[in-house]
Amino acid sequence: MTEVYAAFLSSSSELLQDSVLNRLAARTAPATCTASKLGPKVHVELLFVPTAAKVPTIQLGHAVYEDRTGMPQHTEQRASRFGAAEPPGAADQLQGVACSIHYGGEAFCKEKAFSRKNWEFRRVPATAEQAETALAWFRAREGDGFNKTGFFAEPVRRAARRYGVSCAPNPFAPRSWLQGARPRWFCSELCEAGLRHAGIVTHMTRSPHPEQFFQEIKQLSSVAAPVSGRGSGDAMLF
Repeated sequence: MTEVYAAFLSSSSELLQDSVLNRLAARTAPATCTASKLGPKVHVELLFVPTAAKVPTIQLGHAVYEDRTGMPQHTEQRASRFGAAEPPGAADQLQGVACSIHYGGEAFCKEKAFSRKNWEFRRVPATAEQAETALAWFRAREGDGFNKTGFFAEPVRRAARRYGVSCAPNPFAPRSWLQGARPRWFCSELCEAGLRHAGIVTHMTRSPHPEQFFQEIKQLSSVAAPVSGRGSGDAMLF
């Protein structure tokens, strides 16, 4: 069994570089009445976390995870449920296979640990078959490029929808002829497409801003490991 999480970075996160791109992503985020005090979401990744309810170990990608559910817990430091090369502070992390894309980079699907102190998580309900289908889809998308035109055009398309212009085709869609031989994506666009392909979501806005993706996925998911502090790590880009 594999659990699916959407992991978000807000504009105030220390993991984000102070760049024109990230400031633009924050300033063009849709206004919401439930905006977080951490600022609008500017980056999202999907995380596939293995669970081993009935087997002693489970393999995901190239990693084998040992189920520690039945092990004694200590009040000083909670044992991590999965014990594959557990680094310091692993009890404060979610580990699995992350799928997304960074600005100027390529779509990826790689093993990764997410700090609960920097990322905000939503657990997305999905069957084992749906999770497997989604992960296979993301693996097939590895190497696709970043959709720069789609990213910069997203605020314009969103504004047009407010005035009823929602039926016009998106010339900067991932598979538009303008994108070349391979599809191109920005992070929330890729994540929404993968969830839709697997049937996990069916009625979400296509090619959404990360904040819009967050607001819509909230209606279909539950809170998991909310941001509780600040930490350090590699800079991430929208």
